[in-house]
Amino acid sequence: MASNSNQNYNQQSGKYKPLILIVDNDQDNLLLASCVIESMGMNYIVTDDSTGCLYLVKKALPDLILLDIVMPKMSGLDIITILKQDEKLSSIITVAVTGLTRTDDKNKLILAGFDDYLSKPYLIEDLEAMLYRLLQNEK
Repeated sequence: MASNSNQNYNQQSGKYKPLILIVDNDQDNLLLASCVIESMGMNYIVTDDSTGCLYLVKKALPDLILLDIVMPKMSGLDIITILKQDEKLSSIITVAVTGLTRTDDKNKLILAGFDDYLSKPYLIEDLEAMLYRLLQNEK
């Protein structure tokens, strides 16, 4: 499912295996992202519940969060606001995964505190490249 353009993350970086939290209310999106991340040799946890996301972040302290923006109960913007207000969680790398593609939407996401964004639908190679780039300093 993932491209062969990059080596397995675990092979590239020794024993370090980052933990990625994937938050999306769409099961197909969760499956795609988890398959890509697993093929890269990284650990992951998933949730389709926006409110359960906060519990998982506090409990697992992931290295990076892939966060859908448009979800029931709480939006990704609501979640990033809460995360950035918590000193223990504010430094977690957070990527907005969204169908919002207008320039002003993207600017709004970055201003809200996201480290980057990925527009749906995305290419597997784009997800891989983003994860490698953002996690490079986390090793």
